Amino acid sequence: MFKPNYSLTLRHAALALAIGIACASAGLASAQTMHVELNTASLGSSGFLDLQFNPEQVPASFASATISHLSGFGDLSGVSLLGDVHANSGGFVFGNTSDYNDLFQAMSFGGKVSFDVTFGGLSDPSPVAFQSKFAVSLYGADGTTPLGNFKPQDSSLMSITWQPTAGAGAVSSDITDHAIGSISAVPEPSAWAMLGAGLALVGFARRRKLAA
Repeated sequence: MFKPNYSLTLRHAALALAIGIACASAGLASAQTMHVELNTASLGSSGFLDLQFNPEQVPASFASATISHLSGFGDLSGVSLLGDVHANSGGFVFGNTSDYNDLFQAMSFGGKVSFDVTFGGLSDPSPVAFQSKFAVSLYGADGTTPLGNFKPQDSSLMSITWQPTAGAGAVSSDITDHAIGSISAVPEPSAWAMLGAGLALVGFARRRKLAA
């Protein structure tokens, strides 16, 4: 009579989990959605958030940056939009059809501000394809004094660059002030599904081993 080898099954399940984690990591590396978080606890009571999505040069291959899942933004009725930016389903969509695309928003400081930004655009196989940069800055109550350890060139605390490629495009991030800002990749649904399947397989094998 055949006797199941639960130890082997468990090892196979662990391997499946490892593969799932690897694939999830690959999803993180290639994800087009990034999560941005700002800790404003050390910046006083109020100020301004400035978001920009500008091409390296105009015209450039079309790209967009959609921000969603806004938290800590406060009242958006007074938000100022310039260039290729418009409100969309509780968030905002930036295009790169002009050289200056900006969102400027007054807000209360003291807590965390976060949002997701999803990049998309047209592919461009040219090795000299122009990139577009999504920059995040914070200003004091006067609306002109940059806060934090900002980059002198553009007063940004962090930025995410969209580079058009022959495929889906690539994103890279740069953080100037790690005490205030953080950027993390949001896994694609397929990566979460594979990771969940690996965990479920390990759980199943574990229950079978205990029941044996």
